[in-house]
Amino acid sequence: MEFSEEAKREIEKNLGEIVRNINVDGKERAEIVKELRSTYYEAAEGEARARGADTVSAADARAAKASISSPRETAECFMKSYASGLKRAGFWSRLVAFIIDNIILCALVMVVVLPVFVYMLLLGMPLWDSTSNDAWFNSLSTLNAIVVLIFGAASALSAMIIVFGYYILLEGHFGYTIGKYILGLRVLKTDGTKIGYRESILRNLSKYINNLIVLDTLIMLIFFYKEKQRGFDRIANTMVIHVRR
Repeated sequence: MEFSEEAKREIEKNLGEIVRNINVDGKERAEIVKELRSTYYEAAEGEARARGADTVSAADARAAKASISSPRETAECFMKSYASGLKRAGFWSRLVAFIIDNIILCALVMVVVLPVFVYMLLLGMPLWDSTSNDAWFNSLSTLNAIVVLIFGAASALSAMIIVFGYYILLEGHFGYTIGKYILGLRVLKTDGTKIGYRESILRNLSKYINNLIVLDTLIMLIFFYKEKQRGFDRIANTMVIHVRR
């Protein structure tokens, strides 16, 4: 049966929505896409036959999509079947990603803090004598004092948002940070599906509680080395995998 160009575009669009949620690479991804394409084409052809048509239209492709399942549900179904075969990331690749992320974090914090710091230096703030800071601030004009307070508070708040939001927001939305992306890593639930903000918050708590990340990592190396999960990964039911082989 012939497929219209609109039908083909609709099917490829549906495939694209599914593939974006499939966190495997290489041969496995190609096999999944091939199977999905065949399923969609057969379903769309069935819709066209049901209405007695000789050509599959875009409406048939949309009807086929509705009869199968949502792209996210389809992707989750495939990921669950592949979960046991996913290659989990070990200590060293995760450590390198962590170092890269912290370098990026420091750079981002410097971007928001440095302008205010330079401005305060230009106003004569003592650099090495912290005991003179109160006297320096009291010597400022009212306008300069207000500017320092407002922009100082804004930069401090921005720095806190960056530090606390970097891991949680990036992993909760994309499943990876910049460091993990560079190393070809991704965070998933242990059943192979995408994590959300809840899992991201739980697994990253140890990064924000003193030096708990060190203990959390030792737990992985001592007790969960085979599973390659930190203690807070176990709590959040998450894992870090290689998406590039």
